[in-house]
Amino acid sequence: MLGPHTVTVIRPAGRDPWGDTTAGGSETPVPGCFWQPVSSSELQVAADTVEVVARLFMPPTADVEATDRIGFEGRTYAIEGRPALHHTPAGPHHYEIDLRDVEG
Repeated sequence: MLGPHTVTVIRPAGRDPWGDTTAGGSETPVPGCFWQPVSSSELQVAADTVEVVARLFMPPTADVEATDRIGFEGRTYAIEGRPALHHTPAGPHHYEIDLRDVEG
């Protein structure tokens, strides 16, 4: 177990050969994660905008893809880049995932 947090992997519905969204999608809780806030900033554009950046450490058994979103404490975060699987000499150890949420 990496940490005390449970996050939800939100997988969007797929697309058929014509590019239309298919029914479905899924939400899978993943316990044993560690959530680490990285930064929070307020941008003064047309309206107040708050950007939150976080890093998530997930067990190596987690099923997570770059196109998924992550739910945590009532907010939904986009995955920035690809989830990075880190190894030790004994094998896979954990995923590190950079997340971003923009509000406003």
